[in-house]
Amino acid sequence: MSAATGTIDHSKNYLNEKSGIWSWLTTLDHKRIGILYMITVLTFFAIGGTFAMLIRTELFSAGPTIMTAPHYNQVMTFHGAIMVFMVIIPGIPAFLGNFFLPLQIGAKDVAFPRVNLLSWYCLLIGAAIAFWSLVHSGADTGWTFYTPYS
Repeated sequence: MSAATGTIDHSKNYLNEKSGIWSWLTTLDHKRIGILYMITVLTFFAIGGTFAMLIRTELFSAGPTIMTAPHYNQVMTFHGAIMVFMVIIPGIPAFLGNFFLPLQIGAKDVAFPRVNLLSWYCLLIGAAIAFWSLVHSGADTGWTFYTPYS
């Protein structure tokens, strides 16, 4: 991006852009933002998958195996919240939409690249608030957390 004119330099892309963490955190390239979303979603997928494995381990045999009933409900709540709100919802429109859609329609960039980057930061802030509230308030709603079942 040219600081003097405020325009984006389209000759650089996500492969030949500057390296370093700061260049990734301040990028306006839709492909790099898509990669940031992909890394974030895959991280949350791993965390949610860990909770799924804890659930399956607990259900391996009858009676308490590795956790108590309240802990099981907390793990079930964490798994559901992470997989729905931090994997499925941002995964398809944010990652796939940012990386592939501009390429498919032939656009050089998305319409508002700064808002695009801001949305990734909002995902991180929202996830941090969600984790904080789930951990500190001890949400243990279990399967009643889901609207069709509640």
